Amino acid sequence: MTDGRPSTSENLSPELLQTLIAIADTGGFASAARTVHRTQSAVSMQMKRLEEIVGQALFEKQGRRAALTPQGRNLLLYARRIVRLQDEALAAFRSPEVQGEVRVGVCDDYVMRLMPPILAGFAERHPGVHIRLDSQSSDKLIVATTTGELDFSLVNIVREDIEHERLVSEPLVWVSSRRHLVHERSPVPVAIEGSCLWGRWASQTLDHAGVDYRLAYSTFSFGGIVAIVEAGLAVAVMSRSSVPDGLRVLSRADGFPDLPVTSIGLVRKASRLSPAAVELLDDVRRGIGGEASEPTSASAPERASAA
Repeated sequence: MTDGRPSTSENLSPELLQTLIAIADTGGFASAARTVHRTQSAVSMQMKRLEEIVGQALFEKQGRRAALTPQGRNLLLYARRIVRLQDEALAAFRSPEVQGEVRVGVCDDYVMRLMPPILAGFAERHPGVHIRLDSQSSDKLIVATTTGELDFSLVNIVREDIEHERLVSEPLVWVSSRRHLVHERSPVPVAIEGSCLWGRWASQTLDHAGVDYRLAYSTFSFGGIVAIVEAGLAVAVMSRSSVPDGLRVLSRADGFPDLPVTSIGLVRKASRLSPAAVELLDDVRRGIGGEASEPTSASAPERASAA
């Protein structure tokens, strides 16, 4: 620590700033050391050096832990901006060909659950790419993609006459409000999404199990289904990964039969994708389905329509 005046011969090293960010994000020197792959003593020396450079105390004792001082919190704001700007600059020069616009469709069942981390990671590496995100029903996205309006789409079920990549399969489940007992009514009110195949599956499954029900609500959006179920007005069918935290999954113990398994798949336009679209497509594959799946041929007869 100096006399309170920052040194005029020193710069704010991104390495020191990254350690400061790690301490703030992880809550302590020990956990930050693991994040930046240094020893705890090395992290302490880095922060002492940073305090010498800025001429201010950045940490203060609060019980057994060190907390940021007001000056430390101010420096943290600058640190995040400096590190982010450096990352953007490196990304721009390391991948200059990844530019332009990507037009991607994601069915609204999945957009909130699956896409945020994928889009955030892509934007960090390719800040110059403009992404146009279209969120609606899978059948509309498939049409928009096959006609070339979208580069590719992530859909919750695909038709076998459409060439696609099957990323992952997951069960469909019955959902109800946690605060209401609508699932105990007779007949059970059911909400469905428009002409969605899942609605037909729901009806067939309930008919086969002999459950007394009525189709009480229909909507053309996933948000509409969530609102109806949260209000305790009906039960509905969702894919397991898309169930919001506030809803309850029903089981056989609640009197609801098992539902079929659905798939998350990728459909892409016929013409060549841009480098930016290829990059985002690969991110979606890794984020949702791991390694890329083999394309499914369009030679089989139609067995299922889009949800």
